[in-house]
Amino acid sequence: MIKLFVFDLGNVILPFEHRQIAVKLHEKSTEKEAFTPEQLFDVMFDLQNGLINPYEEGLMSSAEFLSNLKRQFRLDIDMNAFSNIWNPIFRDDPEVNKVIFYLKEKRYPLFLLSNTNELHFSYIMENYPIVHWFDEWLLSFEVGAKKPKQRIYDAIFEKMDVKPNEVFYVDDISKYVETAQQLGLNGVVFRSAAQLWDFIQKNGI
Repeated sequence: MIKLFVFDLGNVILPFEHRQIAVKLHEKSTEKEAFTPEQLFDVMFDLQNGLINPYEEGLMSSAEFLSNLKRQFRLDIDMNAFSNIWNPIFRDDPEVNKVIFYLKEKRYPLFLLSNTNELHFSYIMENYPIVHWFDEWLLSFEVGAKKPKQRIYDAIFEKMDVKPNEVFYVDDISKYVETAQQLGLNGVVFRSAAQLWDFIQKNGI
């Protein structure tokens, strides 16, 4: 029996498009002819070696993250201007919100489990009320580990006394769902709100 629902944030609760960040930052470089927006994007977001990784594991402050980008790409930008490019990449999904509201009305505990960073989550807290419907926020930059590291999944069980097979986990990235399943959680790769309603109906939730 499912006792806890755990959701990823980006591209599950809040769809986002982050390639625009690299395009806009490229325009702020004093040496933009030396590299492409795609190269800047890779330096920031490469899954293995991107600067985003230490930033989203709390090993680097927002100021340090920006300082690294400014140095590597000769960006003429301050933190306020950077935030105005970095943050507004998200949008609400009203259909997914309805699923969250329904589960909350049914009194199921709801957790967020997200690879995210200080700037993004501060912005999200101020602009997207849906995150305040969740009982716990398990955030990589606070936990000190990103998915698919086991440490961030372990944080679920530090917050609630529940067995792995009593947890239903939703993420848009198959590798992260596979890791959850290997740890004994029920998991599904997110495709749509309709998919979640189908699970709810089939399981009498």
